[in-house]
Parts: sequence; structure tokens; C-alpha cells
Amino acid sequence: MVLIDLQKVLSTLGLVSSIAKPIPVVGGLAGGLLDSAGGVVSGVASGGALNGLLGGSANGIVAAVNIGDGNFSTASTDPSSDDSSGSTSDITAQDACSITPYSPPSPVLLESFAPYDANKALIYRYRQQQSVNLGSWFVQEQWMNPSLFSCASGNKQAEFDVANGWGSVDNARQVLERHWDEWITEDDFKYLASIGINTVRLPIGYWSLGPVYCQGTAFESVSAAYTNAWPRVVRAINWAEKYGLGVLVDLHGAPGSQNAQAHSGVSDGQQNLFNNPTNVQLTINVLTYLTQQLVKVNNVVGIQILNEPSNVDSLPSFYSQVLGVLRQVSPEAAVFPFYLNDAFDMSRFADYISTRKDFVVLDHHSYFVFGDANSQATPASQLVASLQPGQGSLSNQMVGAATEGRRNIVIDEFSCALSTQALSNSQDQAGDRRQFCTGQMESYTNATAGYSFWSYKTENCASDVNWCFTSAVGNTLPSTFFSYPKTTIQAIQGGVPSSPSQDPTTDTSFLSFGTSSPSNDNDYAPPTTDDWLAAMGASDPEYDQVTEALATTEFDAVSDSTAAAASAASDEIAPDSSMTTTTLWAAASTPSMSISGSDDVAQAAFAVAPLANAATISSSRQQLSQIGAKKRSLGLTSLPQRAFLLSSSLAKHRFVARSARAHSRRHANVVRRDGADGESAVLYTPEQAAIAKGYSDGWKAAKAFATFNNSRLGFTGQFISDALNAMDNKIVSGDEGFYKTWFRTVKGLADGEVQVIKLLAMQAEGPQ
Repeated sequence: MVLIDLQKVLSTLGLVSSIAKPIPVVGGLAGGLLDSAGGVVSGVASGGALNGLLGGSANGIVAAVNIGDGNFSTASTDPSSDDSSGSTSDITAQDACSITPYSPPSPVLLESFAPYDANKALIYRYRQQQSVNLGSWFVQEQWMNPSLFSCASGNKQAEFDVANGWGSVDNARQVLERHWDEWITEDDFKYLASIGINTVRLPIGYWSLGPVYCQGTAFESVSAAYTNAWPRVVRAINWAEKYGLGVLVDLHGAPGSQNAQAHSGVSDGQQNLFNNPTNVQLTINVLTYLTQQLVKVNNVVGIQILNEPSNVDSLPSFYSQVLGVLRQVSPEAAVFPFYLNDAFDMSRFADYISTRKDFVVLDHHSYFVFGDANSQATPASQLVASLQPGQGSLSNQMVGAATEGRRNIVIDEFSCALSTQALSNSQDQAGDRRQFCTGQMESYTNATAGYSFWSYKTENCASDVNWCFTSAVGNTLPSTFFSYPKTTIQAIQGGVPSSPSQDPTTDTSFLSFGTSSPSNDNDYAPPTTDDWLAAMGASDPEYDQVTEALATTEFDAVSDSTAAAASAASDEIAPDSSMTTTTLWAAASTPSMSISGSDDVAQAAFAVAPLANAATISSSRQQLSQIGAKKRSLGLTSLPQRAFLLSSSLAKHRFVARSARAHSRRHANVVRRDGADGESAVLYTPEQAAIAKGYSDGWKAAKAFATFNNSRLGFTGQFISDALNAMDNKIVSGDEGFYKTWFRTVKGLADGEVQVIKLLAMQAEGPQ
């Protein structure tokens, strides 16, 4: 294995080191780091053992790799393969290049977007993401589609080399337009939706906006090649919307290059963004245009400000400067999601995200195939163990970063690729690779708001299950990717009650949430009658039931012994509030209970035994599952009972053993809610109101997201924060913690998702 001292090479050339996606060997030197003329074309990742996921520090030693057949090996230097810029052979070859003239069957005109619907956009932007990158479509990468570079210029590695090649700019325009029209089509979006992918990440360059935004940049001389680029970007977004797919628009290439890598658009090896005020302003101009155009597009889930920038000292201040401008574009832009790549330094930028309250998302890229000699040699089985949700070291670090940043984190590039060394002692390489890849998916889904596989396709897809999504599906990746996996639905069908009267969720209007359940995407109508962000409780019978139940319960009447027993039982059910196991069906022996403050009721609520033949869910969300946890149930059948009994379980430390000051406050400051008839009224304390409202909103949020293609809430912390801001002081200051806890941690959201799974199982089974 040939090793390259990356730091020494880059230092000699006066460049900034940066971790990057892989490219194949170019000019014979291993790893695609340098071409034979010494021009930097791309780097490979560096970092410590097991550092491929969380990155951060570069040790300067990288393993040489060759990508294409999925096996990674060194390549020998071969001067005869010289592709030096400006050589006689290169010029001769370029003169000899010819193209088949291309004109699209019909002109690709600039389309309009669907009318903006804030409620529908909300679902797209806050939901859990199962995503795929549409790489090398609008930003070309030689290792992914080498045929496009056969007559490229210069280093033949980057987008500019294509636009500057092919004999003329007009020839290059025709080559690119054919590629844009054929590389990915509407049928691809339809296919992705059919297997459960609900989002795509769309890398574009500033040149994709058209000739105007190429002025003053390296692309100015070839700007005519991009005259018809932006209409095709818009078409891609509309194709995605047609099939219910969200789109993250990713600025993959910025003026001056943000990372000196070929996938930023140029192959000169220079990072000239952060140290150049002109390029900074040009980048802000590009992002401002994207914001103006896209914040009111329903299925645009966000804009990524930069892809894999160099981890320069000024990067946080750059992000702050850009966000300060973009938030002022419009009222919609003030609350729009902007994604910030962490420059392979998750800890640093998790801290940055935690200092902001607006909707900003941390994007981390996870590649295990690169790194120093130790990480290259880490066995696949050890990598899989490190990814175990709630147990593995890497998984725990991701959970920590997600917790710090309100779960505003995504893993928007990952692959199934492993080094040869990682599989050298494997008895079943295909099986170990599959476990590694699916283990990543599970871990990322548990800890973050989504993932995105790199990439949808390459020219070598038929033999590439590591980097090509279409080939990996059903091999190294699962066959489907739905938010509520079909295997989960199938697993619980045996527990579906035979009689509708046995469970209240047999009423299928449960999922419609104030609307009619859509028969297809075009029939979808967003919820309006129960608008839990704008109205927060208005005309909400479930909320009335919960708050009334809590308001009429005297928690202090629960004895210390009963409260202690309830608390102990609660601890047994959920040892870790962030990871609980929820059973789907109530214990047959659990009695039907009315709301009361008596000891008997509280005891009955938690006198539960393991369920015989009870079906349990194996969910990807940590709130719903924990490996090895005991499967138990509260045996509840109604929302008020859940809220009351879960409140009772916390009676010891929330309502009984409270200070005199808190006791006085709780009984002195009551909130009045008029009854439906305008005559009766319910009195409840601020704490009770926050608890009831949090549980109710969490339960309803699960239903609301499920109305649209069975989506799940992903950006939970941001959603809760934004919901509280929209309440206009309906939750008393100081009690927000109760709302947050009962929305998510204590199970409002999780219980709602269980209800969705139950209904889906019944629908899958068909009429009783």
C-alpha cells in the first residue's frame, strides 16, 4: 500500500487541506491526489481511527485508493498516461473531438412552481428525510461519468474542464444539455418515490444559475454553455414535487472554490473564496437569488450554503454573515431552513448550531473508506459495532451532537464503500458490507433528521454496489426506505384486533386530521381545521379532554408510597427517556379506568406485566425502541388516560415533593379555559396546561405528518421551538420545559407514531 504525506504535499504547493469525496486514479499517481503534471485535482480523507464518521483533525497520511469496481487498491505511476494541461497530445486529441449535434425534442422553458402552501411546505421541511444525492448531474465529477470528460480540457477533472473543452463552448453546451436531459429523467423521481425515498439532494454550481452569475468568475469565458441550465434545475424540482419528493438545493460549487477540490467546479487546486471579498460577495449574490426563488417552493426543504468547505478559521463568521443577509430576503426566508456543512468537524459546528435559534441544519458527510492506516485496517465488524444505536461509540457521538443542536443534523453524504483491509478477515464480505451499510442507515436515522446516499448513479453502476444507489438497492442497501417500514407493519399484523370495537384507531379518519385522506399526491390537501401551529388548541377536542382531565386531578393527593411505586414502574418502562420501548397493544388484564386522583387508579395504571403474544415494534426512532429493553405497556386506550397516568407516574418528583413556593404557585395561578357551551370553565395550573398541551401536540404532530405519504417528524427540537414561538404566550413562561418533555420525551409524539403504525397495519391487512 502506497501512502502519501498529504500535509507535506499540500504545504509544498501552498494549499489548504480538505477532506473530499473520492475520485479515481488520474495520471497514474495513487488516490487521485495529483495528476502527473503536479496539478491538484482532488484529495482523500484523513483522520484518526474510526474517524471517518465524525472527522475533524487531519493526520496527513492517506491510503491510496482506486475506485470503480468497489475494490480499493494502489496503482503504479505510469508516465505514459500523462494528461498534462497544454501538452501537444492533449491539444491534438481535443482538435479531433467531435460531437453529435444535440437539440432537445422540445425546448426546455422556464417553468412556474406550484402555488405556495405554507402547511404543505412545513411537512416537507420538518419531516424525517430518506434521501439520495443526484450527483454529477449539474456538477460534473470525472470518476462518476468519465465519458463526459473524454474531450475535456486541462486536468480533465472538473466542470470547468468540460465547459472549456469539446472544441468550442457551443459544443460543450450541447454536450452538457444532452447530459442534463438524459442522465436523470422524470422516471427516476417516480422510481425513488416508489421505494420510499422522500427527499433528494441536488448539487448545483453557481454556473447553474446562468451566464449572469458567471460574470467575474472563472466561468465567465464559458458562460454561454449555461444559458439553459437554470430551467432544467427548476424542472428537476418540479419533477420531485410531482412525486412528493423534497429537494435540498446544495451549492456544491461557489465562486473561487470553497475547498480547492475538483467537485467545486475547478481543478486548479486553489481555494479562493474565504480570502477574497469579491468572491464572498459573489457567493452571497448567488445564495440570495436562490433564496428569492426557492423559499416559497413547497417541496424545497432547504438550501445548503456550501458543500464541504475548507475548515478555515473564518468559516463560522462566513456562515453568520451569509445567514444575516439571507434572513432579510423575505418573511418566508426568516424561517426557512438553511443547511451548513461542518467541514468534517462535527464538534466545532455542532457548537455553532447550538448558539443559533433559527432553522439551521448541520450537514455532516460520513465516509469510512478513507483515513490513515489504522482506520483503513479497522475491521468491518468493529465499524458496525460502533454504529449500534445507543451503544456504539460513534452512534453516541452523533446523538450528543444532535442533542446539542436540537436534532438539527443530517448525514447528507454516505456510501457503502469499505477498504480492502476492513474486509480482509471477513468470512462473508457481501454480508458484512450489507451490515455495515444498513447499520449506517439505522444509526443515522436514530440520531439525526435524515441521511442521503452518495450517489444515485455512476457510469459503472452495474458493478458498483458501493457508490451507485440503483445497484446497491436490494444488495448492500435495503429494497425500500419508507419512514414507516413495511417490515414493521407486517411484523405487527398478528396483533391487530379482529373487532373494530377493541381499539379506537380502527376509525380510519384518525389519519386525516381534518382533511380527507388523499388517494394520490394530486389530491393532497394540507390540514387546516387543526392547524396546530397557527391556532394551537383552538377547536381541539383532544386538547380539551387532556387539559380537563389534568385540571380535575389533584396530584398532591397521591401518597408518597404510591408515587414512588409509580415512579419506579415508570423508570422500569423507560430507563432512558430518550430511548423507550413501546408495545402496541394493551394488556388484556388492564382495567378500564376513569380519571381520578385515587391511589387505586395510580396503582392500577402501573400494575402491568409483560404482555403475552403482544406485538412490539422495532422502530428506527429511539423514542420507540431500545435494544434489550423489557416490552411493557401502560394498557391505555385514550389520550386523556395516557396524559393523566403518565402525569401520575411523575407525581413523586413533579407534584408531590415540590417546594412550598412551587406548591403555592401551582395552586394560586390557574388558567381558565371556557367550555364549548360558553358557560362551563376548566381551571388548571400552568404546569398542567403545558403538560397536556405538549402531549396533545406531539400526538397530533405524528398524525399530521402521516397524512402526507406517511411521513414522520424529523426535526423535532426545531419544530417544538417554533411551535412554542407560535403560541403567543399560551404556555406560561418557565413551563416550556414541561411542554417539550411531554411532546417528545415522555411520549406524545411516540404514542402518535405507534397509533399510525397500528392503523397502517390494519390497512395492510385489509377489511376485517
